[in-house]
Amino acid sequence: MGETFQLATVESATGVQSPWRILQPPTGTGKTQGTCVYATMQVGLNHEADGTALRPVGILIVTRLKEEANKIRENINTLAGRDVAVVHHSDSYATPEQLHASDVVVITHTAFIRAKREAKGRDWKAWDRLVSWRGGNRHLTVIDEALANVVDESNATTENLGFVINLIPPELRSAFPQQVGVLEQVHRVLVAFADSDDHASPMALIWGEGGAPVAVDFAPFVLAMSKLPYDKIVYAKSSTKDRTQLAERVADTITTVQTCLEQFAYYSRSGDWHSINTASLAVPLEAPGPVVLDATARANFLWDLFEEHHRLIPVPSHARDYSSVTLHVARGGGVGKNTMTDRINERLPRIKKGLEEAIGPERSVFLCVHKDVEAVITKKPKNGGKGWVEKLPFRECSVGHWGAVDGRNTWQDCDTAVILGLPYLPQTWATNMFCALQGAQDDEWLQSPEWKQYKNVRKTMEQRQMSVSVIQAANRIRCRQVIDAEGHCPPADIFIVLPKDALGDAVLDDIKADMPGIKVTDWAFALDAPKEKKPRVGSSHVRLISYMEQQDAGPVSLSMIQRDLQLSSVKKLRETLNNSEHPTTQALREMKVSYLPGVGRGSKSYLVKAA
Repeated sequence: MGETFQLATVESATGVQSPWRILQPPTGTGKTQGTCVYATMQVGLNHEADGTALRPVGILIVTRLKEEANKIRENINTLAGRDVAVVHHSDSYATPEQLHASDVVVITHTAFIRAKREAKGRDWKAWDRLVSWRGGNRHLTVIDEALANVVDESNATTENLGFVINLIPPELRSAFPQQVGVLEQVHRVLVAFADSDDHASPMALIWGEGGAPVAVDFAPFVLAMSKLPYDKIVYAKSSTKDRTQLAERVADTITTVQTCLEQFAYYSRSGDWHSINTASLAVPLEAPGPVVLDATARANFLWDLFEEHHRLIPVPSHARDYSSVTLHVARGGGVGKNTMTDRINERLPRIKKGLEEAIGPERSVFLCVHKDVEAVITKKPKNGGKGWVEKLPFRECSVGHWGAVDGRNTWQDCDTAVILGLPYLPQTWATNMFCALQGAQDDEWLQSPEWKQYKNVRKTMEQRQMSVSVIQAANRIRCRQVIDAEGHCPPADIFIVLPKDALGDAVLDDIKADMPGIKVTDWAFALDAPKEKKPRVGSSHVRLISYMEQQDAGPVSLSMIQRDLQLSSVKKLRETLNNSEHPTTQALREMKVSYLPGVGRGSKSYLVKAA
């Protein structure tokens, strides 16, 4: 880490635009603490440099959460014995004077991206305050954990566009004819895509070179629209909350149209939703001396897309040993957000029973679920009793949801992690990420996303991001704690339900690769009860069962069955009868009806009913 920090600093100080150096020490090996120690040592050199020809080095540290930023500041100041570091986030803004004077500035991922986003709008003040100080330009940027939201994604559905257009009053139509005309034109184009039978693919470019409507400045129009009493117009009642939410929806939709006119735009269909989409890179590639500490860098496809803008730094192997951790894997379907939310109430008794059978009451459990599922399992009944989680018979139970798990130390003392439901991403996510880093793509790529050795890079990106999220969630518990020089951790158990397909296999492989030594075992658990298979009502199979119920004991030829039931063919019936697991065959067996296939060409086949 020290060598990498130094190289990045020297290149930045000599005017070389450094690549993003990616360090991937495993979870629990002291990345954050090492950064604090290095920053303190650099502060000491800066102090010695006062009055000499040596140039002081300012450091910018970017971490995921505000509380983590506060801890880093306190750690550095404690090690230095004086205030040399400040935090700058929404709970504790540093003054311009503090930013200018401090050797180390600690900010969040969100603040880092927001400052660069404002610089894109030609407002450089926020960015300059972060990357410059009393010693000139800062020369080292340490980003703890991979940046979230590295891409600005924009999308507007036909529903939202229609909603906004219908809200425009006559006086604003007269005052802003260009803006209204462009909105209506974009809406017509999007509706035409939605209604067209020509677009079998769920994605397509909306307009080619020079085909986009003329871009206009929507800012004054958005300002005028923001003053409308949306709560009274839409709901016929006064509500500040509703007015604010509707105003944000209108502003976001209009702003998206503006963005789509200024850069590439594509159509996307997802179920009944039709949208216009675009994306751009939010992170500043020209950050001073960037070094990223990313424990999941091996699986994170983001760095593949950075190409020449990044350098993956080799780190010593065998720093961690997860042999005291057991991964219990069940396989099943319906683990996406919608199905998990829809079925959670009927699944809860099975989940409770499955956990009780697997672990004892002395365990401390962290459950990682979808946000909507979290709301259900933590909700307290109206009578003031305990919620579902509180009723679990374990020493302690805590819940976190996807999107609010990465980087948190809240559950670091838990000995058990239960991952129920997986964070599938919308199909636009991979497209947006790819186009933001690799440039706009054509229709051919949108329909067949091939890149380098990847036949479907979109699918690969989605799988790898899934792995990153799961590995992050699994490492929230005490397996992140190192207890000896060999990198072991306290005993821990991780329970997960993975899909039965290739995605589940790939995620499992990534877990084993990033958590070396972990023991994997089957978890005899099913989210859903086995389905009782019955022949379709009204089908020929139901009629066959009814037919055989009425027959006397003895053989009945298939040709007679074909005639009596008026079947056009008995080919599919033969296939069914040859499948002993088929519901129809099982139903016949319960009636003591067996299938006697003919042997040789032209021979007859029979169903034989026993006495």
